[in-house]
Amino acid sequence: MSTLFKVSLITTAILASSTAVAADISTKGGIGIKSDDGKYSFKFNGRIQADAVVFNSDDIDLHNGTEIRRARFAAKGNIEEWGYKLQYDFMSSESVKDAHITYNGFDNTQIIIGSQIEAFAMEPQTSSNDVTFIERSSIIEAFGLNRAMGVGVRQWSDNWSLNYGIYGADVNSKHDNKDDEEFGFNGRFNYAPVISKDELVSFGLSFSSKQLEDGASVKFRTRPESHQANERIVDTGSIAADSYTMVGLETAMKFGPVTILGEYIQADVDSVDMKDSSFDGYYVSASYLFDDMSRPYKTKQGKFKRVKPSKAGLWEVAARLSSLDLNDKAAGVMGGQVDSLTLGANYYINDNMRAMVNVVSSDGDEYAEYDATSLGARIQVTW
Repeated sequence: MSTLFKVSLITTAILASSTAVAADISTKGGIGIKSDDGKYSFKFNGRIQADAVVFNSDDIDLHNGTEIRRARFAAKGNIEEWGYKLQYDFMSSESVKDAHITYNGFDNTQIIIGSQIEAFAMEPQTSSNDVTFIERSSIIEAFGLNRAMGVGVRQWSDNWSLNYGIYGADVNSKHDNKDDEEFGFNGRFNYAPVISKDELVSFGLSFSSKQLEDGASVKFRTRPESHQANERIVDTGSIAADSYTMVGLETAMKFGPVTILGEYIQADVDSVDMKDSSFDGYYVSASYLFDDMSRPYKTKQGKFKRVKPSKAGLWEVAARLSSLDLNDKAAGVMGGQVDSLTLGANYYINDNMRAMVNVVSSDGDEYAEYDATSLGARIQVTW
């Protein structure tokens, strides 16, 4: 943490000495400083998410308890047409999250180099500060790609966005593998024929393809939509493969205070010593914000942003149904199939704080490890 503070002090000094004009200092949305001409900026922000959960399962002990789900600090800014972001999580095995440099010199086009969120699916693009439920759906944990080293391109207009790139390994694990780094191509396109402050109808398509090194394998698995459940409820195990591809379909709709989301993902594995296998899953969710509030949407990235209540104290209720099928009888892989129902309530204390409660019921088939019901709560602060 002291290193980040040193970076902030050095950057502030650079801004103060490199510009002959006055600088604007702000504490809104993070502690930041920006030159009057807007060419130089620096902002320091972070988040804390504290969770507690109680499980009920007849099959397994899922460890009731508490955890700090995320404790992150981030620094970002711009130097003329270049931008940068560094984000570090002191939980999650103490890992680097975002660590990238961007070039913003083109109109409606951005080039991103470094550790970044891969271009695939809708829900992984939405910050954990802004997602509707405590955890993302089971299909996103199983199939959703997270961060990796790569070179990405983001293009956008008033009602569409396109994000694509070449991505390698997670920056935190790439040196643990003695083999050559594996690279793949990902792309995501979404189009909103209806888009305004209070209305949205958006559709999207994602594609991912990755070639694996000789002797490599791939696996898909998920928890019962609770991070504290260390055991996976369904799991394909390691499948020796030459490559795999994934296709995702998505839709997002907003009608005033009502938001409806849905995604479907299918993964096809080119197996080495068995028949090729295929797995899929989906989720559908709906939420309602009180006080005639509407969830903000950012076209540039094709994702929803943080709800900022018009006055202190805003309630939201939500429900989600998800289904993940990791069975392929023809290929001899019986990883299990699970259906999950999540009911949630969120209380937005102010622009920077939120309290959340989720009840999750996960029902697995005969090949799943267990069934489970959980009651989880979170309080988070962002700055």
